[in-house]
Amino acid sequence: MVLTIPAWAESINSRLGNLTFTSGYPTNQTIKKLYDELDFQRAVQAYLWALPMASYGAMADAHIKLGCGPNAVLVAEKSAEQQQLVLTANQDTVYMSGVLDLRNGPMVMELPAGLLGTLNNIWQQPLVNLGGPFSPEQNRGGRFLILPPEYKGPMPKLAHHVVKSDTNIAIFYVRAIPQTRDDFPKLVKIMHQYRQYKLSDAQNPPKMRFISLSGEKANLLTNEGLTYFETLARYINENPPRAQDMAMLGILETLGISHGREFKPDDRMEKTLSQAALVGRAMAKVIAWQPRTPGKVLYAYPGKRQWKNIFFGDPTFHTPNYMAIDQRTRYTWEAIGTSLSMAVSVPGQGSQYIGTYRDAEGKWLSGEDTYKIKLPKNVPAKMFWSLTCYDNETRSLIQNDLGRPLVGSVHGVKSNPDGSFDLYFSPELPQGVVRGNWVQTNPGKGWFAYIRLYGPEKPFFDKKWIPGDFERIK
Repeated sequence: MVLTIPAWAESINSRLGNLTFTSGYPTNQTIKKLYDELDFQRAVQAYLWALPMASYGAMADAHIKLGCGPNAVLVAEKSAEQQQLVLTANQDTVYMSGVLDLRNGPMVMELPAGLLGTLNNIWQQPLVNLGGPFSPEQNRGGRFLILPPEYKGPMPKLAHHVVKSDTNIAIFYVRAIPQTRDDFPKLVKIMHQYRQYKLSDAQNPPKMRFISLSGEKANLLTNEGLTYFETLARYINENPPRAQDMAMLGILETLGISHGREFKPDDRMEKTLSQAALVGRAMAKVIAWQPRTPGKVLYAYPGKRQWKNIFFGDPTFHTPNYMAIDQRTRYTWEAIGTSLSMAVSVPGQGSQYIGTYRDAEGKWLSGEDTYKIKLPKNVPAKMFWSLTCYDNETRSLIQNDLGRPLVGSVHGVKSNPDGSFDLYFSPELPQGVVRGNWVQTNPGKGWFAYIRLYGPEKPFFDKKWIPGDFERIK
């Protein structure tokens, strides 16, 4: 018996156009067309997959450019400011942040009591909570020893909270929590008690430098275009390959990006990567603004409000069966940094965030319109609450003449007689509205909003306290 094998067509009409084969072998034109498409598709997926590293790498670069190093950190004494491009920063707390380069050995962090934050690897995966009730030192202050990947060297005799990093570059940020902005100076003094140094300098640590971000312009956003991949290649080289990344590292290798190799793309590859960065960015926006996550998981109040959960699941974005790649893309496009406590819901502890991008009618929020939103009385926040507006392109604080992109308990918001809050968002102050209850928006520019609850209380978790949606008014 002669075994017959189905023949593939010599000409295939596909979404890429006509693909031709001769005796089953691709023509030169088809070879070029398919490799061009393969490289483009791989580059787009690499853009989305690498967002956590690309974002944190750019943040680390900005810190170093501003002067940060082994004994120097950045301090935002007046909180984030509008001229500083930082993913979903707030104006409620003072910040301190820095970069640990572990290529020259372990680093020591001496944390004073009263700060709250996280230390991440360059993939935005949490290594340890810093401060707060979920930290090893439980908000009492303490000494942390941060070890490089596969460290086999000597260990100090003094007791430390030992943290093993799986990347050479680690990034941290901490906050200090005020009741009002008048508390900022004393909170900055607490931050100035912080120390960091190389373990090799432990006997005589160099003097700390606290670099002020106040009044400075800064851009801590992910690089765009070809530069996205150029800097990604450097970050890949600066950090050891990890087993969990091998499949995507293999894809990057086909694009000329590989650990231990200089990145030297030719003209064709530069064009491919530049186009992939444009499409990847557009896809990230779609994933962030219109995720395909089931509504009962995505929405804070399913079927009742437009408010969405900003984060859910494991802070490493792993599940028992797969990596939640779209949730990872959504979060790291829109926000930055993770902590182990993000997955912990304890009334009165930590913080909770919800965000909205549409008004009550389901239309995108836009700066030329006037909106009103009502927050019920007894906002469930033990420490403070705020509602902050962000530009949907930069994902940073909106810039306005008012000089304030938010309203909240730290910023002098006024309640109604019944304890509820009426808040307004528009290009001009509506007649009869208290200035402290208004945020100025910019016509023609889209924006979104976060509610932050520090020390979230039981009515938030029980869904007994439900904020209103943005109502568009004439």
